[in-house]
Amino acid sequence: MEDQHLPQTSQATARERYIRHGQNYGETNRMAEISKTYGSSILFRRWGATLFDFIFFVIGYICFFTSVIQITDRWLLPLAIATRCILIIAFFCYYLLLEGFTGYTLGKFVFRIKVVNGEGKPPGFLKSLIRTLIRLIDTNPLLMGSLPAGISVLVTASRQRIGDLAAGTYVVKVRDLEPISKKAMRWSLFIFFTAMVILGASFVNATFILANHYGLPEAPATKQEQSYVSKDGRFQISAPLDWSTNPDQEEQADIAIFNPYIQKSVIVLSSSKEKLGNVTLQYYTEKVQNNMTKMFNLSTVGPSSNTTIQGYPAIEFTIKGQKDVNHYVTHVAIIETENNFYKIIAYTPASKYSRLKKELHDITYSFRKVRP
Repeated sequence: MEDQHLPQTSQATARERYIRHGQNYGETNRMAEISKTYGSSILFRRWGATLFDFIFFVIGYICFFTSVIQITDRWLLPLAIATRCILIIAFFCYYLLLEGFTGYTLGKFVFRIKVVNGEGKPPGFLKSLIRTLIRLIDTNPLLMGSLPAGISVLVTASRQRIGDLAAGTYVVKVRDLEPISKKAMRWSLFIFFTAMVILGASFVNATFILANHYGLPEAPATKQEQSYVSKDGRFQISAPLDWSTNPDQEEQADIAIFNPYIQKSVIVLSSSKEKLGNVTLQYYTEKVQNNMTKMFNLSTVGPSSNTTIQGYPAIEFTIKGQKDVNHYVTHVAIIETENNFYKIIAYTPASKYSRLKKELHDITYSFRKVRP
């Protein structure tokens, strides 16, 4: 008799019966009955939660990728493969663990929806595993734009995507569930804010790295420099104070300086014209290019350009190539004086060349003879 006074619409009837009778309501699946009362609004909540989670991962991926490049200076292709593999694993575990044991993701927490089993509880590991595996297909924003999941939610009676149908789970509005305990609420809030702190810290770190990487270089007048004189005392170059003598190459080169922390180095080598014979600057440059390309795998020699350094004719060029597992850009300047050819060779990882290009150029053009 009591039920005769309930509203006759399916949405109000099902919801009010659930609220009034709770777990004792019939023998049917309680969450399925609640889900049947939802209109298209549940689709928009689910789409909003999915988009929120996707943006969260995109920002996290960019920040992580930027930080790893700065730390390792590896070439972009293997980095891209490694970071994308890590992203897939993190994406998988994110949904598997959070939805399996709390029913929430960050997006679902924001949009106040929750994944549950037929009894209104978190689905657990196995059901979450099934949902997550199928998510890679039906709810992947990069694969058909989550269209299969959207169509499934609209056409099924209980508003289930394909993964829900396979796992026997439902996504319901939090307001239609029994209130969770304070302990569970604190745990969910802890997860949410921890993730936000991690993402925020990663974003700040990536922003700081990019700002330093692409920031405008200091004006030469504001830089303090020190000079490095060759062993025979005939010539010198100048470099900022964060450079120092490179002991590993000091014996092989006339001048060898570096900064091991930022991975930049410059060496200067001299060759006597008398020992080389009657060779031109162009011929000597081509010989240097051939010798240096043998040092690197997949070498690419950039175009040569004629210039003058301290009044002496010179030729500049770059070589891009791989040595061991790292990729480098090498800037080379060949200077011709009355009695010698001088090679100024500057190395830096490819990922840092755009930032260090001007500094290496300034060091190269600081070359000058001290005495004949």
